[in-house]
Amino acid sequence: MIRKTVLAIAFLGFGLSASADPVDLSGWSALSLSFPDGQGVGEWVLGAGSTYVDQVYNADPSFYLNNLNQTSYSMDGSFQVRTAEDDDYVGFVFGYQNSSNFYLFDWKQEGQESGAYYAAEGMTIKKMTGSTGDGLVDLSLAEFFENEHAHEDMDVLDQKQDSTMGWADNTVYDFHLDFNQNPGEIHVVVTEGAITLWDVTVTDSTFTSGQFGFYNYSQADVRYSGFEQTGGVIVDVIPAPGAALLAGLGACFAGWMRRRRSL
Repeated sequence: MIRKTVLAIAFLGFGLSASADPVDLSGWSALSLSFPDGQGVGEWVLGAGSTYVDQVYNADPSFYLNNLNQTSYSMDGSFQVRTAEDDDYVGFVFGYQNSSNFYLFDWKQEGQESGAYYAAEGMTIKKMTGSTGDGLVDLSLAEFFENEHAHEDMDVLDQKQDSTMGWADNTVYDFHLDFNQNPGEIHVVVTEGAITLWDVTVTDSTFTSGQFGFYNYSQADVRYSGFEQTGGVIVDVIPAPGAALLAGLGACFAGWMRRRRSL
């Protein structure tokens, strides 16, 4: 992976209020990893007011990304599978660097075998770490499907799985994420009304910034709505050649200052 120099800039007024407005999703971008012999690409349909989006197809892994490389924020919102058809994956990505490097929260309705791999009923926090940054090169459908054990470029960071932990049809769930609010910590809470289904903190500092997005794999008719962000530090990524150029300019400036003082 290319090493990068990062400059973190805190924007005053960027979602810092205790009560935030719903996020405008109109500037977000859809991305699908359409593998050979897979199910094709997802279709994300933006709703009225741009505060909710539906993923309507039974598709390969698909994302709806906010295009912000940021850290130290909280995200809250709701999601719902609006059909009784199928039993596959819904969830979220965060710390998203590219299509093969990110954290993933996913939730499976029912257990399922596929060849040598098994997807257990319940929730999982995964980490994908591909070498090229291209999910179609580094990853496979098996890494998105398997949720009990690490597989190739996918690590399981935590999980809550049993025969009662699947999501229910036509049911609204609330999702809360604290990402790097404490350095290296990921805090996820999933609730149904007043019932807390999972409240977990994971410590991992592989990705300390990145995009946030919605995630869907092989599950149609899922709505993500009413998301609000609090906090947030935008991270401006400068490629290594640019960092070297800045360092060179700084050295030239310092040399000029020394010559001027000697006059």
